[in-house]
Formats: sequence, C-alpha cells, structure tokens
Amino acid sequence: MAIPVISGLGEVHPCRRSGRSAESLILEAIRAAIDDAGLVPSDIEGVVTEAKLTPESMSIDRLVPSLGLDRLRVQALSSPVGAGILLAVAHAHEMVKSGVARHVITYFGVDWGTNGSGPAGLHGAMSAKRDVEYPVGFSGPPPYFAALAHRYAHVYGLGPDELTQLLATVVISTRANARRHRHAQNQDQLTEAQYLAQPYFAQPLRRSDISLLSDGAVALVVSASDAVPAEKAEVTLAGWGHAVQPIQDESFYTQSRELPHLPATAAVADMILTRAGSSVASADLVELYDCFSIATVIQLESLGLTKPGRTLERVADEAMGVDGDLPVNTHGGLLSHGYTLGAGHVAEAVRQLRHEALGNAVVDATSAFVGAGPGRQYTGLFLRRTDV
Repeated sequence: MAIPVISGLGEVHPCRRSGRSAESLILEAIRAAIDDAGLVPSDIEGVVTEAKLTPESMSIDRLVPSLGLDRLRVQALSSPVGAGILLAVAHAHEMVKSGVARHVITYFGVDWGTNGSGPAGLHGAMSAKRDVEYPVGFSGPPPYFAALAHRYAHVYGLGPDELTQLLATVVISTRANARRHRHAQNQDQLTEAQYLAQPYFAQPLRRSDISLLSDGAVALVVSASDAVPAEKAEVTLAGWGHAVQPIQDESFYTQSRELPHLPATAAVADMILTRAGSSVASADLVELYDCFSIATVIQLESLGLTKPGRTLERVADEAMGVDGDLPVNTHGGLLSHGYTLGAGHVAEAVRQLRHEALGNAVVDATSAFVGAGPGRQYTGLFLRRTDV
C-alpha cells in the first residue's frame, strides 16, 4: 500500500542579504526539490503553501506558469506564517493520502534580509499594535518576548541570575549546533562570557536571544511512495497536529492570560501521541520555532519535554546539543541558522532522517518532531523513517 513520503527537498540556504527577491529564491528551491525527487514539473499535481506572506511573495497563480505546472489538479493555502508552513506540509500529506494527487509541492521563502521590514513590520501592520502599543514604545516582538521572559521568571520564581543562565544555556547550545552545520548563517563562537558581555536589546534579551534576519527558501515534494524510487521514500509524516487558541493574533503576546503556558502547543502534543502513536518526547531530535530563546523554553515545557519552570536543570550539561540526550534545533534554529520562519526546521529534520546531515548528524536518528507557532496557533509534525 502506497503511503505519502517526502520525496524531494530543495533549500536555498539562508544568508543575511542575497540581493534577490523571495520569488527568485522560492523558484530555485522548488526546482531543486523536484529534481531531488527525480521528477519533472509536469509530474506535480498539487500545490499548498502558507497563507499570509507567500501569496504576496510568490503566489500560486504566478508559480504555475513560472514552472509550467500543466497537470495541476489541486491547490490550497494553509494558515499564517510559522504554524502555516508546517500545516502546509501536513495538508500536502493528506492530499497524497486521499489520492487527490500523486505529487504535491509545498514551499516557503523570505527576502527579509534584502527587502522589507521583517517581523516588526508584520506586527506593526496590525491596527491594535500600531495605534496602541507602538506609540508608547512597545514596538515589535523583542519587547513582547522580553515581557514574556519576565512573566516566566515571576510565575516560576526564578531570580535574575537563574533567568540569565537559562537563556544563555539555550543560546549557547543553539550556536554550538550551528557551528557544526556548514550552511548556518551565524557560525561565530559564543561563550558564556561573550554572551554576558552583549548589551541588552530588550531586557533580559540580548542580541543573541533574538532571531536573525535572513533571505532563504525551502521546498518539499510529498509523493505517493509507489510513485518514486525506494531511495526517495525514506521519510514519512507519521502524525501531525494543529490547534488554535481563541484569541486574536495581535493580542496574544501582550494579553494572553495563559502565558507562559501555550495551550495550543500542549494540545498538539496530545494529537501527536494519538495520531503517530508516539510521544513528542520519544523523538530522536526536536526542531522548535525559536524566534527568541525564551520561545524555546516555553515550547519545551508546553510539549511536555521539560517540567514547567524546571527547564534549566534539564538542559544543562549540553543536553540540547547534537550529541546530547535532548537534541534541539540541530541546525542552529532561527537564532543561528537562519530566519526562514520554520521552513528550515523541516528541511533539517528531513535531512537528519535521511542521514544526510554532515557534521551535525544525530547518530542513527529514526524520528523527529518539528513544531512552530509558538502562540495562539501551533502546528507539530512527527516525522519518521519508513524502514522502522
């Protein structure tokens, strides 16, 4: 019986400034993914992508003639930004599983390093933030997540030094992983002393606690396993989950009463257990949307990977490193690999499970969890090799 598999992977690795448009980056990634799957554009029958940024940067309407997709049968948009990027992968899986299409493309790319104002502009376009928060200096994601870090410390009784140590541990571990990845955008060494010497960007967050600004793109081809060679059918989506908390996006990070807990993230962990038959904690590696270091912490706790307020003791002694017992963001994540809003996290998981990671491989990895939100909505993918 044919199952959906990730047959093709294409990535334009992130850089600070490419001088190219997101459309150009995306087309290169898609062509690479189709080629990696051993297919040609006319084999593609479905396309699905993220719903907020991609329609402006590379709409499906423009994609179809650019690639010559003359057999397209189904197309769809998922949900906004990071969670939507992962949800698009899940939708592609369901399209193939249902028999609607044999080969489906999902893609995402961004040129925020070269063009645009990045996430600050995205948030600034929301009326409540533009009219109420920005005029008083509460301008953009760094202050939101700085406030979240203070909230976390207050709820769980962490002193300033403990909070600093927690954030430093996450950042230094992530950077160490990036230094082992040949295409990470930031491979500079980062010691604890160097981290502490950095000035605050938004206290308690320093520059290294904040995601990079990047250009880059990722594309995947999801195929029926009997429609591709066996060597292209190594990775499948064993289970996925998506959940949404009923609060407006523009209100979540500043007004959610649940913080630092993430209800949607916790709900996804339950879905993964039900649908994949495995817990998130059973995955050999975990790739989490780490727009800020504190975002990694609250996801680890909401997913049940660490105990609430006790993450520091769990991630000590390089536990989050590639060779640790809780490998997290093995490519360096948004903090050090590149800010492709979670698309790079999926690419890294696929590469790890194909056993194609060079220098940063989690030895004999057979399963991976990828999660993105992290906010009012969350999507999780549990990927597994097909030979286990």
